[in-house]
Formats: sequence, structure tokens, C-alpha cells
Amino acid sequence: MPFITFIYKIGKNPKTYYGKYYFYYISDDHDGLDIQVEYILKQGLNNYRKQKNFPEIKSKLKIGILSFSSDPNISVDCTKNEIKCFDFYYTYNDKTYINEKLL
Repeated sequence: MPFITFIYKIGKNPKTYYGKYYFYYISDDHDGLDIQVEYILKQGLNNYRKQKNFPEIKSKLKIGILSFSSDPNISVDCTKNEIKCFDFYYTYNDKTYINEKLL
């Protein structure tokens, strides 16, 4: 199962956040790995903000890809400890974690 590890920034905020995204499949015909991540990241962040009664993110997300793997022989199983290391964590079974908390 493929996964992408990335960093991101929100608008002009200088803080860097870390994310990981697992998914079932990635096409060879995509416009960039950062584009693959952007939709699910923005959706997850806005769901989190809605729960906290914050406004939606209207700013541009800046995403930098740190690593990508699509090797079917690499296990993507992880422990809850790995989830704690990331600000944003999305799993292939549609679970989104922000700051260790399941949305």
C-alpha cells in the first residue's frame, strides 16, 4: 500500500507541520504527489476546525513531500506511537488523526 510522508504550512504562518497519508492506490498519471495530498489534508483540517468552531482554511497550503513508497512488499502497519509523531495522519480506511486525536 502506498504512503506519502510530507510537511506542510498553512498560509503565511511560518510553523511547519508534519503529515502522513496512506492510501490504496496511486495512479501513474497524477499532477504531483503534493496535489494528491492536498485535497485530503485540506478536508481533514477543515473538519477539525469545524469541530473546534474555527473558520475554514481559505489560505493556500504549502506541501513538501519528504518520502513516497508504493512498494507492495513494504508493510504499512504502525502502532499508535507513530500516529503521535504527526500533526496530520490519514489512513487508508478513512481515519483522520490531528494532533493524535481521531476525527
